[in-house]
Amino acid sequence: MQPESPAPGQDVGLGAGGQRLLYVRCARVLTCLPDWAPIEDAAVVVEGDRIAAVGAARELAAPSGARVLEYPGATLLPGLVDGHVHLMYRTGESIFEHARAFDDHALLVRSAYHARLLLKAGVTTVRDCGSRGTFLGALRDGIQEGFLQGPRILTCGPPITSTAGHLWVCGAEADSAEEARRLVRRLVKEGVDFIKVMATGGRMTPGTNPGAPQFSVDELRAMVDDAHRLGRRVAAHCLGTAGIAAAVEAGVDTVEHGNFLDATGDGTAFDEEVARQMAARGIYRNMATVPDRELAELPLDATLTQGQQLRLEAAQERWRWFRRGMELGVPSFFSTDSIFGQWPDSCPDLPWLAVLVGERGGVPAAEVLRMVTAIPAGAIGLADEIGTVAPGRKADLLLVQGNPLDSLRVLLDVAAVIKDGRLHGLTH
Repeated sequence: MQPESPAPGQDVGLGAGGQRLLYVRCARVLTCLPDWAPIEDAAVVVEGDRIAAVGAARELAAPSGARVLEYPGATLLPGLVDGHVHLMYRTGESIFEHARAFDDHALLVRSAYHARLLLKAGVTTVRDCGSRGTFLGALRDGIQEGFLQGPRILTCGPPITSTAGHLWVCGAEADSAEEARRLVRRLVKEGVDFIKVMATGGRMTPGTNPGAPQFSVDELRAMVDDAHRLGRRVAAHCLGTAGIAAAVEAGVDTVEHGNFLDATGDGTAFDEEVARQMAARGIYRNMATVPDRELAELPLDATLTQGQQLRLEAAQERWRWFRRGMELGVPSFFSTDSIFGQWPDSCPDLPWLAVLVGERGGVPAAEVLRMVTAIPAGAIGLADEIGTVAPGRKADLLLVQGNPLDSLRVLLDVAAVIKDGRLHGLTH
């Protein structure tokens, strides 16, 4: 019998030590650990905000005092991790209109709205890859302190760009190694969790060149070295191959997008040597791409319009080089680059992108599931905390009706979301 929906963030049973105690039984558990296999007729014990035990239900009894939740037919997996979102943006807005229309207070309100919807969709951790100012630190802290519902948030504040470079409207422009280093230090002082640098131009900012680097290797290295000295990882927006090569040489931690565009920004120039260097240095490629709602929702056997077919072919070309990077050993995952609002009153962008990558991108379902859980957790430095279902990890869990190994569309049918050991209601 499926339990009733609790109030938002409702506590569960209490153990002998006064900690929350939860026993979840379900049809299967997908741990998403390396070389994992499904655990059928499974159970998970949660104590406080941590997973205490995982195993077959016949071997794992409910502890005394635990609240027992049963989800027959459902699959339990790690809470989803979206490694590249923009909580303040909504679809249909130009970045210039956005900058004129909203102050930081308004952006904080809409970001909180998106955060709540993300949690309802099963996304328990996000990395926000660029905002105007550092106001998202308040949302991050408010969620962590339990005042608001939402996923765990990692923030970078405004991405560091060149004068008139990609997303210059966010307000962090630098034109030398010294200026860039000073910005890194200022952002760390203001409480960011990681540093984002725009290593190439971008399509959202008119007048920039997506195919060309915005910084030299020395300028990028100055940012990376100081960020690492201060305990912060560096994510580099890279569309062009030359910018990817510079970012890799400088030692960034993640390459965002990684489209391998030629110098014009229009064609592909995949460089296997650069990919091999990424693999050797353990630099992640995050194929951050906004999901195409039309393509995602179409059945596989649907007849496509000419426009849909052209968009699908363009996406499949990106995924082909994505798979080639995987073959060369590049640690790879994908995320939504979310500009929210494609789906009214919900944020299922990551589950729908998983459907696209699995059904039309040629990536097996088991690997897709790791690319929205364990692999991004490692990329953002939280592999020991989230992204897998194992004793000692944070109790960030998602229950879905059915088996996502049979159909990734099951990820859209959320039965329950647990974050930090708290069961969050889906109807509030």
